[in-house]
Amino acid sequence: MPLARALVQIVVALACLAAAGCETAFAPPPPRAAEERAVVEAEPVAEVASDELAVGATARPPRELWLGADMVIQRVEPEVARAEVSESVQQLVADARFCTPMPTVWLAASERNGRFVVRFDLMRRDWGADVAASAQQRMEDMVAMGFLTRRDVSEVGVGAVEYTLTREGRLYLRGAIDSGQRPAFCAPAQRRLVEITALEWGQFPCGTIRVRFTHTADAWPAWASTASSRHRLEQTWPPLGENGYGEVSLSRQWFSVGALPRGARNGALVSACLDDDRERVIANDLNLSAPPPY
Repeated sequence: MPLARALVQIVVALACLAAAGCETAFAPPPPRAAEERAVVEAEPVAEVASDELAVGATARPPRELWLGADMVIQRVEPEVARAEVSESVQQLVADARFCTPMPTVWLAASERNGRFVVRFDLMRRDWGADVAASAQQRMEDMVAMGFLTRRDVSEVGVGAVEYTLTREGRLYLRGAIDSGQRPAFCAPAQRRLVEITALEWGQFPCGTIRVRFTHTADAWPAWASTASSRHRLEQTWPPLGENGYGEVSLSRQWFSVGALPRGARNGALVSACLDDDRERVIANDLNLSAPPPY
């Protein structure tokens, strides 16, 4: 680095330290050794403040961000506003997915552009008429739900059907059509938070505050257009307009200046289930089928 540039950065850094904080003046930290941990569990540090990073009025960025951590999972402060908790839980509830697995089918061909051919004639021949009819009906349901389009391809074989993923199908597909395992379409459940009923601080698998709440659905999800999809929803959660019980654990998640994901809010309350090395968030523990309180 040229000497003049280095002197400028040193002067800026000293000015920031004297002013008690302007982390954006610093370039992102240099790459660290592979054995160093990227995630740190930390207590709030009240004296380190940043209006730019804080989400809730009581949130304070942890010191570890200035010590080189890319991401920090922080305990939720006892004085956290209930409105902030409600906003975070509502987002989790709205984004919750309901998965509809594809049936086992005789896959004759699959292309990377989202097209695949199913041989129902061969299924009837080798697996029986009932199995083939059930699978074909479930595939037709997925067409009606907007995940697939269909086209008869009699030139391939009598009873052969070509399916193509729609935009929604590509968005909600989990797994691969030709993976040998059953993929599923996991679409938003579109439920709504009704009320936060209890908050409990502690150490939970995916957070440091456990939130108990009620939730409901005012209407069927846009994709649940078939009788079978609505029946499966009714078997999982209460009927439309009736409340169900849920729970989730939350922590605060902070990122360094250069590591903030696109669209993420620094210091947001999230349900953070970490991998075995406690280095990556891999899931959440949202449960929309919790038992009612005692």
